[in-house]
Amino acid sequence: REVPDPWIWWAPAPPLVVQGPTCHADADGVKPQSCQSQSCQSQSCQKPGLTIVSVTDMNVISSAAPRRSEAGESAAARSRATTRGRLLSAGRSLFAQRGLHGVTTHDIARLAGVAAGTFYLHFADKRELFQEIARESVAALRARIDSANADASDSAGAVRARTEALVRFVDENRELARILFSADADAAAVESDILNALAASIADNRRRLTVEGAATTALDPAVMSQALVGMLARVVAWWVEDPTRASRETVIDTLTRIQLSGTHPV
Repeated sequence: REVPDPWIWWAPAPPLVVQGPTCHADADGVKPQSCQSQSCQSQSCQKPGLTIVSVTDMNVISSAAPRRSEAGESAAARSRATTRGRLLSAGRSLFAQRGLHGVTTHDIARLAGVAAGTFYLHFADKRELFQEIARESVAALRARIDSANADASDSAGAVRARTEALVRFVDENRELARILFSADADAAAVESDILNALAASIADNRRRLTVEGAATTALDPAVMSQALVGMLARVVAWWVEDPTRASRETVIDTLTRIQLSGTHPV
């Protein structure tokens, strides 16, 4: 039944308060003499626990409710993000130690400090978690390489900057490097993504230098870039297994010289 303006909503609230010119109960619930009149003997005037709420009142109530709801949703989102981050961190550590095949979802959940079933609220399986870790790594590495290219003042500087970005990234993220450059067959597709990203950056830079006349056209940018990343990947995989095999600066310097002058530098 439609309720005429200005009253549009009924809500439970003790004690009885009737807003209008006829009846008002005071703070102690005592009604004035006028409430004894015939006009105030209706059933609605006698029924306790109801408040007639005006348009203004309802606006206050309806605007407060979403704020409480949004606060709850925000807290839930933060909790979910925290749990996801712990699962990612646990996955990085375990995959680096044991490889993809040597780790179960229960292992990851246990190290993250969550129930085994919680894992599946965030990832379908361990491969999906592995792929997310890989995507984050590729994005971070690509950002470093792009930044290195942008800051270089000449082609030789760009070569060294890219090599340094790669080697430093591996040195600072050894767990990720062991995952991404491991011999695990399941990591092969991930490693391919990383190498393709690196090759694309090298090829783009080479094309730019060729157009500017700063590099020879004798070398095809795509072929050259694939050859270079193959070398870089093999050296990185070898070095990250045992960084005592060579210092970081030695790795950077040697790889830079090979790219600039080949294996027979003048």
